[in-house]
Amino acid sequence: MKKNPPIRFVKSQILNGIVNHNVDLMELELAGKISQSEFLAQSFPANAIQTIDNAIANSIELFNSKESSNEN
Repeated sequence: MKKNPPIRFVKSQILNGIVNHNVDLMELELAGKISQSEFLAQSFPANAIQTIDNAIANSIELFNSKESSNEN
């Protein structure tokens, strides 16, 4: 039986992916391989983490509300 990872683990992996992506882009820009406008177009916005965090919290709340209504 497969277990699902804790949400905390999933969030940390998403955060790591975003940070690594943006750092890789920053290194490409500093090396002159992409322009600043390409960096800005391809990088995650500064509030990406908060947006994803809110979406996860909302999905948990929605799931739990549907589960509790199914129990009644």
